[in-house]
Amino acid sequence: MIRTLHLLLLVCLPLSLFSQQSDKSMKIQSRKEPPPFGPLRFREDSVTIIGEYKNFTSGQPFTVIYTNWITREQVTYSTPISASGKFRLTFPLPAESSILLDWGRAYLGTVGIPGETIYLFADAKSFSEKAPEDSAGIVARADKPAVRYEGQNARMHNEIHRYFQVSKLLRLPNYGDFDWGKQFKSMAEYADTMAGLYRVKMRYFEAYAQKHKLETRTRQFIEARIRYDIGSRLTQQYFMMPGKDKYKTDNSFFETIDTIASQRFGTGYLSDDYLVVIDNIRSHTESKAWALNLKADSLYEERYRHPIEKILTDAWKVSGKFSQGQVYSDSMLADVRRKVTDTFLLNRLYRQNDSLKALNANDALVAGTRFVTEFPDLKTAEEIFRHITEPYKGKVIYLDIWGTWCAPCRKMMGFMPDIKKKYEDKDVVFLYLANHSPEAAWKNAIRQYHITGTSVVHYRMPDMMQQAFERQYLSGGYPSYLLIDKTGKLVTKQAPWPWAPDALYEAIDKLL
Repeated sequence: MIRTLHLLLLVCLPLSLFSQQSDKSMKIQSRKEPPPFGPLRFREDSVTIIGEYKNFTSGQPFTVIYTNWITREQVTYSTPISASGKFRLTFPLPAESSILLDWGRAYLGTVGIPGETIYLFADAKSFSEKAPEDSAGIVARADKPAVRYEGQNARMHNEIHRYFQVSKLLRLPNYGDFDWGKQFKSMAEYADTMAGLYRVKMRYFEAYAQKHKLETRTRQFIEARIRYDIGSRLTQQYFMMPGKDKYKTDNSFFETIDTIASQRFGTGYLSDDYLVVIDNIRSHTESKAWALNLKADSLYEERYRHPIEKILTDAWKVSGKFSQGQVYSDSMLADVRRKVTDTFLLNRLYRQNDSLKALNANDALVAGTRFVTEFPDLKTAEEIFRHITEPYKGKVIYLDIWGTWCAPCRKMMGFMPDIKKKYEDKDVVFLYLANHSPEAAWKNAIRQYHITGTSVVHYRMPDMMQQAFERQYLSGGYPSYLLIDKTGKLVTKQAPWPWAPDALYEAIDKLL
């Protein structure tokens, strides 16, 4: 068994540690305990947050961040904070979910309950204070009334806030860093150590919960966070293990995952990492089926523990196709209806498909944009490079190697409108080379992500030509960005990414 010295010491933590913590009771609206969270259920609803920051002077808007249940992407809602420090925000929330409040300033995390109104009061000065390193300082900060919730669920929100402040006393190895995980030579070793970390965290939490008599919903939320945090590290580590041999010996590894993070636990969905775990497990079973020539569905049926897991992952597969620009036909939607039986999820998928149909029919979106799909028989990367850049000599070229199937590629597209606007009257052209992207999905993705304009050119080369080009010019995977000067000379295969616009502006401006 692998155990770090740090972990061994943590296992032996005395319960007397809690004697450092104050018995000061929190301000709560009611001691009457509401019913616990039940099974995952989706509905049309929202949450409202009404808040006031004492000593607020100026700064960024108040923000709420959480993970979209359909797309699995982070969504952000924001509202300005008035000069007096007051704000109000209503945002859609279809199920009880982990939410981050004012991330980037206050760094508050709790659970949002559809239909509730959260009242948040805080001292803005406390946000800039350096977190204390010693145990007494951590406890003092937790007891300090710098952040206070009121409202129907005030007790739960305050308990969650205080626990995550005090839990900083439990200093653990940086197991979230993949470099830390590289020390393990087998999945069994890694799983054994992570199971030990899980026991340490739960031992600490159970002692704390018993001492402070936490509300049942608080316990459910925190336990979900602990279980699925460890579970997500386990399923992510599985990606890092090489070779097909892991598929032959993975049963005990997944038994460890199932013991820690399983839908039999009931409320794992309260943690963001729940989505990561069940998506990873489906991905792993599909990879195993492909490697060993087995049926993926039968393998996955051995892995998931509750019907909602299969329904969700089926919905995610369809949503993923939509994000790649693929429109579903009526017969394809009929198959979706058989798999995704939850009405809320199904309606959301219909909306995505209808939106794509509307985009597909809107030719005005691509007016002025060049599409190139016919090529001479070019063999070498150098020939291809000259062919696609020659028409634009006299202009700086920013070349993007991407694919409709590539999530980071699509994410980067969101940063491009401002960049294109900056250079709309300059000698700059934006070239896009799509890797292995079906034509219909390719054209829809271009519309969906607004990769359009008179300075934009899209190439869709035959796969053999694309591969020949990428063998020489692709750098570090997808997306890759190249900069080419006005003479047609390649300047760099590692140009700044769109999410770093200032660096990109500097690089382009040097070539103009």
